[in-house]
Amino acid sequence: MSPRPTPSLLGPLARARFRKAGVLTSLALVVSAGVITPAAAATRAVSDRPAATPHPDCKPHKPHKPRAAAEAYTGTGCKGATGATGATGPKGPKGPTGATGATGATGAPGKDGATGATGATGAPGENGTPGATGATGATGATGATGATGATGAPGPCVDIDASRDENNFELRAALTPATESDIARAYAGIRDLQPNPGDYLWTDLSELGNYPTNACGISIAQQALGGGDEGDVSINVITTAGAIHETTCDINTGDAPTLTCENPWALVNLQPAPDAVNSGTDINP
Repeated sequence: MSPRPTPSLLGPLARARFRKAGVLTSLALVVSAGVITPAAAATRAVSDRPAATPHPDCKPHKPHKPRAAAEAYTGTGCKGATGATGATGPKGPKGPTGATGATGATGAPGKDGATGATGATGAPGENGTPGATGATGATGATGATGATGATGAPGPCVDIDASRDENNFELRAALTPATESDIARAYAGIRDLQPNPGDYLWTDLSELGNYPTNACGISIAQQALGGGDEGDVSINVITTAGAIHETTCDINTGDAPTLTCENPWALVNLQPAPDAVNSGTDINP
């Protein structure tokens, strides 16, 4: 009977580590001796390991690790529980946009639709018969008389008169218009007619006393000649107020007829009056 082997005081893990250290020591010696290369030595060391046997503490339904791999396990050397799934990594950056594709070929043009036929011309309408002319409407009533317009500004006081009772001379009376710097002036004139009409000789009657500065009309009349070569002529003016003023001049019939006017102006009596018949307004009541 063989003697009973002395049990090892080292556990399974310690014994595996010891054997691993021995293998590494052997490989180091072989490589240093130059017998084989390091790669060949590693290959031989692995092939020299005994075949893996299942670990006695693993359950039959779970796969077992070879004894050589049992060094990665703790305890009984059984496979541990599957770890939790790691978090999903961040989304990768967006890839670059692809190049634009080539433009497709242009399609064939469509055909134009056919033009529709022109519609038929409608028949002309008939002219209606003209209606009869309506009767003329009645004449409207006469409108009311409009209000009297404002009195216009008075016109300039300009006048002239003439007298010729004999064929020896001719008389004139003239009233010139007033200006911004002067009054309307009255004049008496005379001219010789023999043997031919001569020039008028004028005398300003506005310089006589009591001349009405608002004179607006004038007249002249020859009186009957007295004895000798002297006669009389009467000149009258009417003012813008309607009053009549008079003066007289003497006629000299010498070689050339002339006038001598020295009498002041005076109102005639009677003055014109509304509705008068052979009467008037007495200026000397």
